[in-house]
Amino acid sequence: MLTDSPFTVFARSTLGGAVLLAGAVVTSVAVVAWVSRAQKKDRRRAATAAVSFPASIILLNVVLGRLGVWQSTLYTLPPLALVSTMVLFLAVGTVLMILLLLGYRQLAAHSRHAPLVYGWLLLVVFAPLIVLADSIALAEQYLAFGHGYTIWMDTAVGLMTLALPVLVFELLQRRGPSATTHRAP
Repeated sequence: MLTDSPFTVFARSTLGGAVLLAGAVVTSVAVVAWVSRAQKKDRRRAATAAVSFPASIILLNVVLGRLGVWQSTLYTLPPLALVSTMVLFLAVGTVLMILLLLGYRQLAAHSRHAPLVYGWLLLVVFAPLIVLADSIALAEQYLAFGHGYTIWMDTAVGLMTLALPVLVFELLQRRGPSATTHRAP
């Protein structure tokens, strides 16, 4: 039987729901303000690439949660708390990926092997963290996997979602400045 994680307990409370909603609004406004600064057109590329991570995680939660592959009491939150949680995750996940992409851009400026280095970073640092987090969450019964899904499958999915922002960013960089900017007629 699954139990609420401390986050889910907080999100179920009136205060928690209000904090999640406020955090979602503030973080979303901050991301939009940062992206909309006209003098930094490459920010649109970074934000477009960065949003691919949290958006893919949300989509996976919707699909795999409905199929019973991923199981969590988080899916039973009241609608406003659930939507606030998703919007907050989208905004905070985007901010974290923007920061990661800033580091990646610095790496790419100094090494032509930046994608390879990032790949190794995913395998050496993030893969063990995903295994550890899943192990703890499963042991505490905050989540469960169904239909034969395993920690190793979840690690592969996690690494793919973490690779997605860099892949999207590289694709947008190769397409050039007209890929995400609008020119006046």
